[in-house]
Amino acid sequence: MAASKATVVQSLSIALIVFVMLTFILAVMTYLFFKYKLEAETAAQAAEAKMAEANQAQQAAEQDKAKLKQLLGFADVEKVDEIETKVNEEFAKKFGDFKEDQKAYSGLSKWLLDSMKAKDETIQALNAEKAKLIEESKQAQDDAARNRSEMEAQVKAKEDEAANIKKQFDEDRARYEEIAKKLSEEHKIALERAERLKLLGEEVAKAEPLLPPTRQAKFKTQEPEARVGLVLEELRERERVIARQNAVLAQLRVADKELQDTVLAATPQDDRIDGFDGRILTVNEADGSVLIDFGSTGGLRTGLVLRVYAPGDDRPLFSGNKAVVEVVAVESAAIARARIRNDSIADPILAGDLVATSLWSPRMPLEAVIVGFPQLDSDLKPDPERLQAFVERIGGRVEQNVSTSTTMLIDAGQPKIVAGAEKVAGWRPADETRRKKQLDEAKRLGIRVVGIDGFLDMLGIDRSAIEASRLVRPGERGPLPAGAAGLAY
Repeated sequence: MAASKATVVQSLSIALIVFVMLTFILAVMTYLFFKYKLEAETAAQAAEAKMAEANQAQQAAEQDKAKLKQLLGFADVEKVDEIETKVNEEFAKKFGDFKEDQKAYSGLSKWLLDSMKAKDETIQALNAEKAKLIEESKQAQDDAARNRSEMEAQVKAKEDEAANIKKQFDEDRARYEEIAKKLSEEHKIALERAERLKLLGEEVAKAEPLLPPTRQAKFKTQEPEARVGLVLEELRERERVIARQNAVLAQLRVADKELQDTVLAATPQDDRIDGFDGRILTVNEADGSVLIDFGSTGGLRTGLVLRVYAPGDDRPLFSGNKAVVEVVAVESAAIARARIRNDSIADPILAGDLVATSLWSPRMPLEAVIVGFPQLDSDLKPDPERLQAFVERIGGRVEQNVSTSTTMLIDAGQPKIVAGAEKVAGWRPADETRRKKQLDEAKRLGIRVVGIDGFLDMLGIDRSAIEASRLVRPGERGPLPAGAAGLAY
């Protein structure tokens, strides 16, 4: 029993030792299990964390991938190999100059940035060159504008100079044409004068028998001009004799009629003036006036027209005057002022020239007799009242009959007969009888006979002024009368 007990105790001891060892092993195993479990849980948690981080990284990568696809312009569903194919094709197609082996957008971006930078530098250089060219162009434009302005100014100056030259040329040409025309006219006149002088020389040669023997011998040896001088000397001597005879007859008024007829028959009928009435004292070129010494201004009126003659000829031809003046004011008992109505630059009025008129003599009023049919205009009606007004305007008076006191006889002639009319109203046979009678009496007494045109010419009145109902008034410059047509002596 004891042995069984001991065996049991030993078995229990062994069992206890085994139990303790197993318990220890279990405890160790439990400890190791729990340790390994804790480590596994920690590793699992770490793995889970890493997985979560990997998932987050993958999700971020997916997002970045999607974002990159979106940025690169590819759809999210497209695969990488498809994208790579497209990228290679796109690079080859659009970016052939991109030489990198790996076709990446980052390299492309860098390449593009480098290219853009190079191009920017090129553009900046080009812009700088462009700016320089623009500045040079602007400078060139400014220079061109300045040169153009200078050229325009020079052209304008040349045009003005050309215009002035043309104007001067036109003026010179006009003067030349005027001079040429004048010379042509003068040449024509000279030829006509030469022809007339030739005819005059032939006519003058016929005057030899009319000269006294003392002059005939000299007449034969002279040239035509000198022969005219001899004839004029003879005529002047005869005129002086006749003038003295007429003066004596006019004063006597009782001379024998036969003697008067003899003297009148010997009186030459030319157009010489009776004598001079005054002398030019001064000439005022500024206002075109002259002062005239008449000796006596008794009966002198403004508006009287006088002819100016050069001294040297006692009785020059009426038409040989050098100028015409008109009395505008009586300055004193002997001096009057007159305006110059007509003169010549070639032969101007000079101090010492003489003046003459048949319409006035000192202290002797003009006495005129009008005969005939006085027509002053073209209406074919007589104008005796107007003609009488002309006479009275210069201080004269009109008488009905010629007498020894008559200054002149104004012969208006016969009326103009209109075609188809037999007679003119206001003209009677008795008027023609009176006209002839007065003309004969004037011839017998040596009274000057003038036509209407000659009388108007003495007054300085042009018939055209009468037609226009506007006569030249004293002190007014006006057109000069035409030649003294119808003037007789």
